[in-house]
Amino acid sequence: MTAWAVALGVLGALVGRQTGGILGTYGYRIDEDAPSGVPGRRWWPVVVLGGTWAVMTVRLVPAYGWPTTTVWLLLAWLGVALTWIDLDVHRLPDGLVLPAYPAVLVLTLVAAIAGPAPWLRALACGAVCFALFWLLAILPGGGMGGGDVKLAGLLGFALGWLGVVSVVVWFVVTFLVGGVVAVVLLVSGRTGAKGHFAFGPAMCFGALVAAGWAMDLLTALVMA
Repeated sequence: MTAWAVALGVLGALVGRQTGGILGTYGYRIDEDAPSGVPGRRWWPVVVLGGTWAVMTVRLVPAYGWPTTTVWLLLAWLGVALTWIDLDVHRLPDGLVLPAYPAVLVLTLVAAIAGPAPWLRALACGAVCFALFWLLAILPGGGMGGGDVKLAGLLGFALGWLGVVSVVVWFVVTFLVGGVVAVVLLVSGRTGAKGHFAFGPAMCFGALVAAGWAMDLLTALVMA
């Protein structure tokens, strides 16, 4: 497994380099955007995606097999791209999020060939996550955007495939990280009480943590 992790880490770094190069042209910006320029460093997708692919290989392959792991290699790449864009323009483009739905569906179909397929659980989790984030988007002061809602449905499905515990851990980690970031931004004066900040990075980070360490975190919480 170590050899596979190294190989996927190198491949992830190469993909991250290409991704950073494309994102660094800022071709995703539209007229309505107000760019911040925050993520404009092309080196970090190389480090993050290379490290994430290596770690996810070690954590997920023994537990779920290669087909399911491939889902999370794709979502890790998507998370890097969305984090860059959301930090820059506070938007999660449909052109990235929506095509990921059929891609994840195809990969889970492959995973279903290798063993039991938890379709109902995954669909239910995806629907619940979509609905909860939609409620947060329409409630006054909820602060969620349409891109967050669509991403929640995708991540909810993928995490539901792994188990309900993974979805719960994702919620906890996501809102904990998002809350800490919001407080830091408020205290530092970089945003006001009614200001907006990029929530997509917290969602992506929380999903990867939940996918790889949900049971470990739950065990630690129970034992504490």
